[in-house]
Amino acid sequence: MTFNYQEALKNAALSMVRVKSPTHLIKMIARFLDREMGISHTSIIVLDGQKHQYVFCDSQGEKKVPKGLIKLEKDNPLIRWFSSKKEANGLIKKDHLSLQYLNSLLQDKAVLSYDKTLENRLVKIKEYMDTLKATLCVPGFYKGELLGIFILGEKTDMTEFNQEEMSFFQTLASDASMTIKNAEYKDNLLQKIEELEQSLDEIKRLRENDKDKYLQTILTFAYMVDARDPYTYGHSEQIKKLGLLTAHELHLDLSGEKEKILTSALLLHDVGKLGVPDNILHKKGPLTNDEWVLMREHVRTGPRILENHDDFKEVSVIIMHHHENFDGTGYPYKLKGDEIPIQSRIICVVDAFDAMVSDRPYRKGLAYDHAIAELKKCSGTQFDPKVVDAFLKIIEREINV
Repeated sequence: MTFNYQEALKNAALSMVRVKSPTHLIKMIARFLDREMGISHTSIIVLDGQKHQYVFCDSQGEKKVPKGLIKLEKDNPLIRWFSSKKEANGLIKKDHLSLQYLNSLLQDKAVLSYDKTLENRLVKIKEYMDTLKATLCVPGFYKGELLGIFILGEKTDMTEFNQEEMSFFQTLASDASMTIKNAEYKDNLLQKIEELEQSLDEIKRLRENDKDKYLQTILTFAYMVDARDPYTYGHSEQIKKLGLLTAHELHLDLSGEKEKILTSALLLHDVGKLGVPDNILHKKGPLTNDEWVLMREHVRTGPRILENHDDFKEVSVIIMHHHENFDGTGYPYKLKGDEIPIQSRIICVVDAFDAMVSDRPYRKGLAYDHAIAELKKCSGTQFDPKVVDAFLKIIEREINV
């Protein structure tokens, strides 16, 4: 019976979607390959980002390697074969390395004469593959970074791996790398949310005991967001000041708890960015479409962090909508006009102004008059005209522009 590789990939992809833990995903793939592919043994090594080395996360089959026993440093010849950006006259195959191909290179004098160091590198790689009883190694990359390698033993029927099988392994490794990376992002986000929830519990306790300590803890919490990027440090405090002044200019009702709710929303409007990966948050240049999707998720992540706490339910609604546009072209729900909470419309204006006049790694901040011109230009589309008018009065009065 012919093995249906397309069906196998489809089933594997469906399984990957359901698996939440990177560790469980790796075990599932190793067991699948061992059970379905007729291989003497299967091992998977994965990059440990904290220790900067590759470790055996799972191994299955008659010649399996004990988990965690072998660790490969980044300068290991096998790792460097796949991760090196240097090409040896097109000899380095980034998508796989078979023992058969390796032996053919070692026997080709013309190839070995191209680079005096090549033979020594190939010999060391063969030694590692022999030690691991590896017949085929298939790497998995994510955005150019080597995340892991499938280490596959010989086939039980003693035939060579054919091109269809190698293509199957390559696709599986690529899909697994993307799934593992996404799972890591989710794990990190869940951990951050748990830490934030602990902080919020502490805030609630302090609020009940001491109002001054409560307000100070809110400030500390907001600074946690700003501190992730030195170029935005102090951003939340500036937003709070400008936002409250604008609310007063609009004669917004701030009686009772309303001022505290607006103050908290102004300070915590970007709390969801704690769930944005550092490589996106700190990128020195334009974001890709995929990166923008993750960045925009911060308006959903923030409310998820806050919504289970009674003190922050109204705050959650405000920060969720602070990137909605007055004309309905914003996100996440494309609300428009009065559908958007007035507090959110205030944050939209003051946040945009502060972003425009602040320096960033990739550009200098705009002059105030240019930023004001931009607010006027986008009044009625991105921004609520009433909020823009009130804000400009504040700017003229407070900053003397």
